[in-house]
This record gives sequence, C-alpha cells and structure tokens, in this order.
Amino acid sequence: MSTKIAVIHYRTNPTESSRELLNAIEESGHIPVYVKIHEIDALLGKDGVALMKLNDKLDIDGGVVRSLGFGLTLEQFFKRIGVLEALETNAFIINKAQAISITRDKWRTLLALFKNGIRVPDTVVTENPFTAMRFCEKWGRVVIKPIVGSLGLGSVMTDNSDVAYHIARSLHNNKIPIYEQVFLEKPGYDFRVFVVGDKVIGAMKRVISSGWKTNIAQGAEGIKISEREYPEVYDIAIKSIKALNLDYAGVDVAFDKATQNYYVLELNAFPQWRGLRQATGVNVAKHIIDYVIENIKR
Repeated sequence: MSTKIAVIHYRTNPTESSRELLNAIEESGHIPVYVKIHEIDALLGKDGVALMKLNDKLDIDGGVVRSLGFGLTLEQFFKRIGVLEALETNAFIINKAQAISITRDKWRTLLALFKNGIRVPDTVVTENPFTAMRFCEKWGRVVIKPIVGSLGLGSVMTDNSDVAYHIARSLHNNKIPIYEQVFLEKPGYDFRVFVVGDKVIGAMKRVISSGWKTNIAQGAEGIKISEREYPEVYDIAIKSIKALNLDYAGVDVAFDKATQNYYVLELNAFPQWRGLRQATGVNVAKHIIDYVIENIKR
C-alpha cells in the first residue's frame, strides 16, 4: 500500500534538495507531498490531534523537514516547532521537533555535544562586548559566528581584540548575542560527514581554495574519504547525531594541528548535499527516504 510522505519547507517552490526528495519518494512507489510549514495548522479536540493545511485535513504517514524559515519571530518559531510536534503524534517525521529546536542554535548544539563527552572548540556566548574582547585577547585568534546560520555566511575571523569588541557591540546594539570560538589551526581542510540513522552514508574532506572558510558554498573543494582512512571522524559524527537525537544530519569535524585532536565544529539538522553528492556520488535523497519508509513500516 502506498504511503504519503511529505517534504516540509517554507518556500513557495521546492528547492533542489526538496525536489530530489520528492523524486525519491515517487521512485520508491509512494506519494510525494510538498508542504509549506507556515500553512500547517494544528487542532486539539475531542477527536485528538488534527493537522490542517489551508482548511483541508493534512493526512501523511511520514515527512522530512528541510527548513522552518529564516528571520522568524520567536512566536513563529515556537508555533512551527509546535506544529511539528503535533505532526509527530500521527506520522514519522525527521528530524524531530525537539532536536531541531536545539540544533537551530549553535551554542545549544555545542553544549549538548560537550555534555555527552564530544570534543568541541573552546567557545563563549555572551551579550557583553568586553567579554568578546577579553576572550580574543586570551585565545589570540577567534571566529565570531551568528548563533543561527549556515553556509559559513556571517562568520568573521580576527586576532584583533578591538575588532572583536566592535563586532560584539554592533551586534549587542541590535539585540544579538555574540558567539565566539577559538580558531583551530586546520591542516588546510576539514570534514563534512553525512549521517542517516546510525550510518554514515557519505563523507568528504573540504579543502580550502582560498581564505580560511571550508564551506563548499564558500568555494572549498570536496574530496571523498572513507572510514578506513578516517575512522575517528566517522565515529565522532555518529556519536554526535545520537547525542542530539537526530535522524539525519551533516556533521562538520576539524583536526587541530596545535592539540592533535578532532573537534566537532557544527552540526546541521537541515544539511545541503550538492557538494557531497558531487564528491562522493552518493544519492542522499534516496538514503533519507529509504530510512523514512523503513521506520513507517515498523
């Protein structure tokens, strides 16, 4: 019997990754549904939990969340998380709302990893520009990042404490906390590991082409790696998504030359995969949909 599987996003037209997921659902013999997160309403009543989409009942068996949207108010964010929690009462949804609410915040993500014994870079979150200045003086070189963001956009590296202070003060004036991390001395690359369930489906080394950022979106080159070559990188990635109760994620891991250790830099619950597909040839969408179907059948 065919099941209905939704791809959940906020955009009017499906993105490239969403289209790949929709195609994978259809190719698996099931019914694809594209749903915009802001059009879903949830209802509590005598018949239990009901989901509505533009006044029509939303009846799905599973779903893949790809984005909640950007620039959301706190109220919009909590409403969309609440809708996903309601969806989870009747369908198998990935990633789970609770996990998304943590991983949307880079600081809370690192805190959860740290609590589970996973090595992360020294990091400070603050609303005080003087704190940002002091830690830049202490660490020498730092990366200042947005707490919410992706693709390496908005990240600034500096070894100047005055610059750190002015960035933090500008953010403070706009009611934005500062997220500051010690700069790791990478060997010219880091790793993106894509995990679905409890399995790494593909991993690549992201080699810097220029500057210091290793994001594929910022021009880095992806080179396929294997577990045999980098067993610790694979192991850290799997432990990381288990620590955050994620079903699928992209995990960014870096080797620090100064300490000779691996660190988890970030973890993305809505990862893009064009660069990974080009580097490894892995059909990411098929792996994700196969995982959803397998869990719907249980």
